[in-house]
Amino acid sequence: MKIAHIVRRFTFQEWGGTESVVWHIARQQKAQGLTPEILCTAALDKTGTEVIEGITIRRFPYFYPYFPMPEKDKAALDKKGGSPLAPELLRYLKNGNFDIFHIHAGGRLANYSMRLARRFAIPTVMSLHGGACAVPAEEMALMLKPLQHKFSYGGIIDRFFKMRQAPEKQADVLLALSREEQQKLQTRLPGKRVELFPNGILHRELPQAGEFRKKYNIPEEKKVILCISRIDYQKNQKILLELVKQQSDTHLLLIGPVTAAWYYDEILAAAEMLGVKERLTVIPGLQPDSQELLQALKTAYCFILPSRHEPFGIAALEALDAQVPLIASAVGGLKDFLVDGKNALLFEDNNAASLLEAYDKIELLRDDLIANGTMTAQEYNWQSIAARLTEIYRELLK
Repeated sequence: MKIAHIVRRFTFQEWGGTESVVWHIARQQKAQGLTPEILCTAALDKTGTEVIEGITIRRFPYFYPYFPMPEKDKAALDKKGGSPLAPELLRYLKNGNFDIFHIHAGGRLANYSMRLARRFAIPTVMSLHGGACAVPAEEMALMLKPLQHKFSYGGIIDRFFKMRQAPEKQADVLLALSREEQQKLQTRLPGKRVELFPNGILHRELPQAGEFRKKYNIPEEKKVILCISRIDYQKNQKILLELVKQQSDTHLLLIGPVTAAWYYDEILAAAEMLGVKERLTVIPGLQPDSQELLQALKTAYCFILPSRHEPFGIAALEALDAQVPLIASAVGGLKDFLVDGKNALLFEDNNAASLLEAYDKIELLRDDLIANGTMTAQEYNWQSIAARLTEIYRELLK
């Protein structure tokens, strides 16, 4: 079985949740004897083909059909929210003799892939990584800001090829990350097959912390509050500065690629204003297999994921697996596997007082949080999740 994994971008330099999911699924499928290929644009990377662990990754030229398109706006769309055209990717998809199209993108890539699938009677599975039903209107407006005051000639192309129907309506199977999203999709698209398909993790043994604190000038006596996620307004890291201000024995460590530069600047400005600049360390991105990433988890007193919305929350599962006490906002897919006071401490979305209240409970519940969190993490392994996906493929091919 030959599978085309179609994704907007796939880069090891700025690793994110979608890249992690696509990569782990592809690795498991390779182990099952299937033939996965990852097809994407060259956003944040370069065009060309590479083979890693026997998996072919093809990156194609692309463009955003808007005029003018200065480099800074193109870079913003590459980071988040872009809907590119990639004709060479589609030509390869047409001639690649694939049995299944698994679409991990939205917008034009999804629509044009669906069109090819219908033409050649190829089954389609669509993963909704971004939480199609949960993105707040305010965040959507921020994502689309680079397109303001531009002429869209893409609409002309879309109309010519009759690209008017949402890709979710065209897919044979939709994969929803959370129960909340599954229910919303079933209401919006009655009769559509919508499967609950959570993400998974791989267990990783943590190394000793070594010289990590020394390298990043984090004092030994400070409790490290860790957040590993994109530096982005969706992730809401700025609220953590309020906690650091109230807890003088803490040091905030943020790790992740910057997908919203203006928000990163706001974090730095807020740290200066609150007088906690010296107790903030930002590492703008580490490779997913980086030893330093694991050392950071080993160093952490607790892990906090304060997202405004979260389709699933792989980072939260990885914290549980690393036996780090977890605090998270009670939103989206996080509510599917986190139980307040059992395997995590939950707080109200964007509520600093609620966050502080949760933080104050760590010492009392620490042992139970770690024990229960470890058991939760063990339930989400990629091997069984990928096996279920292969069953879905085979059902479609019948």
